[in-house]
Amino acid sequence: MTSNTTPLAGLRVIDWTHVLAGPFAGYQLSLLGAEVIRIERADGDDMIRAKGLDAELTALGLGETFVTQGAGKRSLALDARDPRAREALAALIGSADVLLENFRPGKLAALGFDPQQLIERHPQLVICSITGFGPASDRRAYDHVIQAASGLMAANAGSDGKPQRVGFPLVDYAVGQQAALAVMSALYRRDRSTNGEARTRGEWLQVSMMGAALTLMAPTYAGPLVSGMEMPRSASTAFSGSPLSGTFEATDGQLAIVCNAANQAVGLLNALREAGTDAALLSQLHEAAEQRDVTRAQALLGQALGGRTVAEWDALLTRHEVPATPVMRPAQAAAQMARDWPHVELSLSHTSRRVPVPGIGFTSSEPLTPSLRAPVRRGADTRRILAEAGLEASTIAAMFADGAASEPAA
Repeated sequence: MTSNTTPLAGLRVIDWTHVLAGPFAGYQLSLLGAEVIRIERADGDDMIRAKGLDAELTALGLGETFVTQGAGKRSLALDARDPRAREALAALIGSADVLLENFRPGKLAALGFDPQQLIERHPQLVICSITGFGPASDRRAYDHVIQAASGLMAANAGSDGKPQRVGFPLVDYAVGQQAALAVMSALYRRDRSTNGEARTRGEWLQVSMMGAALTLMAPTYAGPLVSGMEMPRSASTAFSGSPLSGTFEATDGQLAIVCNAANQAVGLLNALREAGTDAALLSQLHEAAEQRDVTRAQALLGQALGGRTVAEWDALLTRHEVPATPVMRPAQAAAQMARDWPHVELSLSHTSRRVPVPGIGFTSSEPLTPSLRAPVRRGADTRRILAEAGLEASTIAAMFADGAASEPAA
């Protein structure tokens, strides 16, 4: 159970979502102390449970991606088409503060849970529906599709101008965070004083992948939208187009450097001078930067940086207050943060494995995240949750016998 000092302690969330965006939204609420009940199919694992690199974890339905956004949640596995399952779901939704769902538009209503009817029936309820292109579109969407449709791939084009996707599901996770923000705003509205009047209906939120992507990308279309002019694509430079910015090769890796201010450019030149860079090369670099000749400046800067290691340049540039960093692999960057993240114990057949799971992403002077339960196998809490929903023991037993509910094999 959650600590009563965390922000969302006492809040119940029904997480009826799958794959990435919806479950990530539920995970954000779990990290803040909410009780999150994940609704899963009785007859098979979600994609993120079933796909993984570790064979033992994957066999248990604990694929690595699931583990990183499944901590703290309970799992109820059932067939939502079964009348007994719908009875349990109706009771759970009626007891909840939040319902997260990412079915295709209209699918939830077809299952007997019309959001419009639910918010009339349950004034305390906040429903958050996550779709690809919005509630009016039945078009199928995945992160890759939205990256293309939103212009993100075009904005991320390489030097050859060919659009390319960001190499991980950025939009899915942006949607998850935006959905969590939407839920928090609705809960604040719900719980704010309304002159003593009783709340008469709940709230139905709509969050789309397309909308989240365009929210992230505002700097890319600000010019055309506001002034009708478009900034030239900056390729490998900083978004500002600074000629002394980019990604450069050192002897053992890459450095990312951004010089957007005059004092930063001075710091960079001073660092290069201290490193013993040829005076003629420095003069040419200064000239190219003054002329805002990006191609020439980057070529000269790359030549100057090629003679030392990443660590040497990192120390030197930091000392001269130049915004720069070694280019890190995700696992390297995460390892540096993991000591501050929540840790959970994964119980395997022959051992237990203690692993870090991503935290909420901010800190506070007050408690935020409770001690998290480890991600569980599909249906691990089915019997208990069905009983909590008011179903008789004989009904629950019959549901398991009929395949309308499931739990992990012993």
